[in-house]
Amino acid sequence: MYIFCKAIAETAGIPYVLPRPTSIHTREIGEYSTNESTCLPLKIILGNFVEALEDGADTIVMVGSGPPCRLGMYDRIIKIVLRDMGYDFRWLTIPGIFNLQAFLQNHEEARVLRKELSPSNYARFPVAIITGWKKMLWCEHLEKVAAIMRATAFNPDEVDSILAKGLNAIDTAGGIRSCASAGSKAVEAIRSVKKSGKAPLKVVMVGEVYTVMEPCINMDVERRLGHLGVIVERSSYFSMNILRGARVSRKVLRERKRLLELAKGYLQYDVGAECNFSVAEAVQAIKRGYDGVVHVYPFSCMPETNAAAALSAVGSDFNFPILPLVIDRQDMELRIDTMLEAYVDIMRWRRNGRFL
Repeated sequence: MYIFCKAIAETAGIPYVLPRPTSIHTREIGEYSTNESTCLPLKIILGNFVEALEDGADTIVMVGSGPPCRLGMYDRIIKIVLRDMGYDFRWLTIPGIFNLQAFLQNHEEARVLRKELSPSNYARFPVAIITGWKKMLWCEHLEKVAAIMRATAFNPDEVDSILAKGLNAIDTAGGIRSCASAGSKAVEAIRSVKKSGKAPLKVVMVGEVYTVMEPCINMDVERRLGHLGVIVERSSYFSMNILRGARVSRKVLRERKRLLELAKGYLQYDVGAECNFSVAEAVQAIKRGYDGVVHVYPFSCMPETNAAAALSAVGSDFNFPILPLVIDRQDMELRIDTMLEAYVDIMRWRRNGRFL
């Protein structure tokens, strides 16, 4: 995500502060400054903002969401917490769903920030959006290829190394053509990695969007499973969430409607956030012959708690292994490997007909 935002700021000539990579320290800042029952994304986001303000940022831009996910209210909460901590800053919330109400709610904040932009910034902004979008799509494509090759590679660490270098090359690429060149070379390099010859398992990882996409939050489940010979297909990518929020693509709207229908056997209405999509993706994975579903979500996440109950019924109805991973405390990392290894064994036994 940061590569997308960084590309927009650089191309448009807007000064920015690159946030530090999310770390244990980031998490600890958020945990210290919030109630323990607050869901994990708020703690991480708050920690990110504190680190950015300490590094010299004077303006915060945050992406919101719709109900019942509480992230839609966290912009107000975080502003209050940061003010109480003594920080001075300007704020703009980008709504999770773009409509007139969202525009009016943020109109005054946007009007103030617009004064900081020059005509040159405005003129370069369309190209900046396209450049950032292309970079994001290449990053996501590279990660998808890496997820496949990591599970089939003789040395998965080699895939991880090429992926890191490829993402950095895309990030530092000066324009759309150089970005495409860097992305193509990285994809080719990953696909040329020596294969182990073993048949991989395949799972889909569903759940709260932030937890699914951020390796530091989900304990790097995708990489860990890849090293165990499992192809992990994510249900959430940043580009898809932007398209769902914008609601301008007919293809995306049709797919959204199809997934909501697919989940209706277990959820009769749109619960909100990714809840219905988590259930629908699980049902879809079963029908497509996947070996398992990994459900990751933060402790106390209301939509995904509903999804967990529905997914339990899905697993029972189809006699299908679904692994729930409720993420909150850092000490979970001490047992995550054991849980994943046991889950992989169950999937292999099931594929070989030794487990019913």
